[in-house]
Amino acid sequence: MLNRIRKKMTSAQETEFETDNVYTILPPPGTVIGEATKEEMDKAAELEIRHMAFLRLQDMYIEFDGSSYKELLKDFQEFEIDSSNFWRDIARRLAIPYEWPIRVDHANGPIYIGENDIAAEEIEED
Repeated sequence: MLNRIRKKMTSAQETEFETDNVYTILPPPGTVIGEATKEEMDKAAELEIRHMAFLRLQDMYIEFDGSSYKELLKDFQEFEIDSSNFWRDIARRLAIPYEWPIRVDHANGPIYIGENDIAAEEIEED
């Protein structure tokens, strides 16, 4: 089954790609693919802060009782839902596959392709 991927080239022109693998059209890491709105920049910063807080909490090796664990699990689940919804909206707006590893520079606004294993594998093959 072929997936259709639409990528806007300009506001007046649109290019369509047909592919059976969304990674074959993945641009190299660092490629700017769009511009974030102020709201998207703020949300990206909020999600990054929550992500870093969870990582630091995991590194602390704290023991939790059952009720604390359930509350923390709920926080993790809410974070994952918020994060998934945010990235899905960005991917939909840019008409790119959700699976692409995109990042938002939440200080300046560009949306770009992040580091990924696919690009690393291609570099090793060269």
